[in-house]
Amino acid sequence: MSTPHLLVFGGTGKTGQHLVRQALERGCRVTAFVRDPARLDLTHPQLATVTGDLADATSIDRAVATRPDAVVSALGITIKQNGISPLADGTRLILAAMARHGVRRLVVVSSLGAGDSRGQGNLLARLIQKYLLRRTLDDKTAQEALIAAAPVDATVFRPPQLTDTGQVRDDIVLWSGPQPRRRLTWKVPRATVARYALDAVLTDRHPPGTYNMSEPA
Repeated sequence: MSTPHLLVFGGTGKTGQHLVRQALERGCRVTAFVRDPARLDLTHPQLATVTGDLADATSIDRAVATRPDAVVSALGITIKQNGISPLADGTRLILAAMARHGVRRLVVVSSLGAGDSRGQGNLLARLIQKYLLRRTLDDKTAQEALIAAAPVDATVFRPPQLTDTGQVRDDIVLWSGPQPRRRLTWKVPRATVARYALDAVLTDRHPPGTYNMSEPA
């Protein structure tokens, strides 16, 4: 893959900004799908933007029509209101556009507590999942179900609490299924999540699958 082209959804968010910057530093061409280009405080000859909304199929199709080598989603936690699941509904439009334009590789930043990881984490993490993030995790669970049923090669990362430390770690514990019997911190730096997401596209690490994440204690 010479000069990989990545399409990033959620590029103006805290994790998404790390993704965009790190991708450019690693020599990628990046197209960022944004509602407000002014929020992406970055200029680079390899960076382009597509302005649109996650509920707008036309703008999503326009972004995917750039034929990226991979779509990377760092869309943040959303609130389910009036029976509408913004993240799941937007992901449905993204997957449809990927199918139309023959784009198969997808990397998604989800959340610990989505899908079969519900109830994992320490006591505080489990209480937050149950009482504060229940509706948003329902939305992320629906998003993951759509991805699992789609004809895409998807790597899904489920980080716990995200921190804004600048440290990029290379010792994150990844697992699928039951929670491992070892001490974990239940925190991961956003910059590290971005690093792992890009490694899934640019290297042989993290092939398609779903990975729960935490720092070792």
